[in-house]
Amino acid sequence: MQVSVEELGGLERRLTVQLPAARIEQEIEQRLQDLSRRVKLDGFRPGKVPLKVVKRMYGGQVRQEVLGELMQSSFQEAVSGQNLRPAAGPQISPSAAAEGDFAYAATFEVLPEFELQGFEGIAVERPVAEVSDADIDSMLETLRKQRTVWTPVERPAQTGDRVTVSFEGTIDGVAFPGGKGDDVPVVLGAGGMLPDFENGLIGIAAGEAREIAVSFPEGYHAQELAGRTARFALNAGVVAEPSLPPVDEEFAKAFGVEDGSVESLRAALRDNMTRELGQGIKTRVKKQVMDALLAANPIELPKVLVTEEIDRIAQQAGFPAASAGNAEADKIKEGVFAEEARRRVALGLLISKLVVQEKLTADPARVVEQLTTMASTYQDPNEVMQWYLKNPQAMEGLRALALEDTVVDWVLARASVTEQPSTFDAVMRPAPAPAATADNAA
Repeated sequence: MQVSVEELGGLERRLTVQLPAARIEQEIEQRLQDLSRRVKLDGFRPGKVPLKVVKRMYGGQVRQEVLGELMQSSFQEAVSGQNLRPAAGPQISPSAAAEGDFAYAATFEVLPEFELQGFEGIAVERPVAEVSDADIDSMLETLRKQRTVWTPVERPAQTGDRVTVSFEGTIDGVAFPGGKGDDVPVVLGAGGMLPDFENGLIGIAAGEAREIAVSFPEGYHAQELAGRTARFALNAGVVAEPSLPPVDEEFAKAFGVEDGSVESLRAALRDNMTRELGQGIKTRVKKQVMDALLAANPIELPKVLVTEEIDRIAQQAGFPAASAGNAEADKIKEGVFAEEARRRVALGLLISKLVVQEKLTADPARVVEQLTTMASTYQDPNEVMQWYLKNPQAMEGLRALALEDTVVDWVLARASVTEQPSTFDAVMRPAPAPAATADNAA
């Protein structure tokens, strides 16, 4: 077997493999002889079918099978012999060969070669916080708002009211995608729509029609609307005012507190919030570690792995599956998901390298901790735990999370870690998200 390797730029390689005719013909001949002893044909006794008949009937099929299997085995043999680590399966194409021989070219990307560095320069701020009585009061208020009762009123709408509104927007007299909605509930002052839209509903009465101007900000996510002003024709349906339930026995029982005690409800909230706070602190520390690893170890990424990760994220996000060759859909997916995909691929390579280099393993106790913590968020933790224990694939996911925790701890032991006083809200506050507007909230 003759093997040559060509670097095509970056991580792409072309591996050309030539298999001698003797090797191919020997394997084909052996297969045909085996087949002649097993094949059943009318007019011949079992095991007595002439070899030339078997060759005539099955020779082409056997040759294709042999070539396919030899390509697979020879490719593995060749990449091992050349110390190559393919990032994904190759693209195979025929190649010129000496008479009688068989040759093919395999084009693929290899995993990058790199040395991990920069651990001592990593600085991490670990938030230090606890759940206060004020945090519990705030959570109770949030729970009350979740059970808001809306009562229709005859007066004009004011801040805090909910207006059911139908609308249609145009720019320069032309309707635009997402600019129309029917019977959309809008809570005034809640930030569910653009400020101009909500402000335009102040003072509107049930059954009233009006027209308002709404300016889209320069950084608006729909680029075709960014910085432009639309005219919206509005028709108000119901105007309703909110009322919140009292925090009493009925309220406590509605959240699963059997004795109806408000103090029991507060105690349950404290337990849940403390658990969430611990997870929030862990998440923030982990993000700092991963960000620092990426910054200290820039590596070239195989395009094929990034593309696969883009597709995986898009599928998880419910992005419509694109038909083959749909360049426009692929462009949208790349624009939305490429950055996160590159981050995930890079971290996967860095973590895998560190795990192998330092011989890190998932602590079984940590896997159990992952399972217990996750199950505790469900109504019947024991049932959830039993399901996981009987599902090897689900348990493998927990082991992967436990291994990531081990990696984080390994890095933290070599990093500079300082404690940063914080609050429950600061730790749990999510990253800012774009405000919902006429084309994504309607």
